[in-house]
Amino acid sequence: MKKPIPTDFIELERCYDQLMSWCDVLQAIADFLPCHIDEDLCERISGGLLPLLQTTHALEERLISSGLNLIMEAGDKADAAERRRAVRLFHRDAAQDVAITLETLGEGRCRLSWEAVGYQLRSFFCSTRGHIRSEREIMRLMQRAAEAERAPALTDAINQTEAA
Repeated sequence: MKKPIPTDFIELERCYDQLMSWCDVLQAIADFLPCHIDEDLCERISGGLLPLLQTTHALEERLISSGLNLIMEAGDKADAAERRRAVRLFHRDAAQDVAITLETLGEGRCRLSWEAVGYQLRSFFCSTRGHIRSEREIMRLMQRAAEAERAPALTDAINQTEAA
């Protein structure tokens, strides 16, 4: 029996929305460096970024990776899974670096130059935004493929109802 493909991406979309909001904040910080950076904001992002990213990655693995067979062949799926795993590792490491930088910025003890901080923040939020766009496109393709799989069964049910 074929395992049902999860098509409810609401929780994952909430994570993406939160990550995108934090990307906007990180962009604002990078755009206005050197400036005073609110310690509470730095603490909130540095403390919440990694847990949010871990939750997001777990949801991606559960919801998206399990359904890649809907949109690609087995060989391509293995390659895609490996690429996606590498991207998640990169994002986790980058998020750890950003969290440390924000923590030290908030405490006024950051040893990086303003240019280095700006580059680090931009690298993280640009790659995160690109990743989210890609994952959302994969989700859209999966939903379309799942709907196409269900369409014949729905048509049969309608025909049977009309015949009765």
